[in-house]
Amino acid sequence: MKPIDRFNLNLSRIQLIANDEYTDENFFIEEDRTVNKTNTFPINTPRYECPVDLRSKVIQVRYDRNRRDQFIVYFNGTRMGKAH
Repeated sequence: MKPIDRFNLNLSRIQLIANDEYTDENFFIEEDRTVNKTNTFPINTPRYECPVDLRSKVIQVRYDRNRRDQFIVYFNGTRMGKAH
């Protein structure tokens, strides 16, 4: 069976990703970090501040491997915002 034919057999089961402003973040690198008591976390030596109060919690930080100047903070699968 050709790959395209096999793909077409399950076409009804395929769910497409919604194209919104956060779609690209699904393909970013994700790292876990622990937020310290000053509400900051380290990435590549500098410290960044969380957008909301997440002291002493483990967060997920997503960033584009080509642009290491913008970090997006997630907590328990929920987007919290950009770190500063």
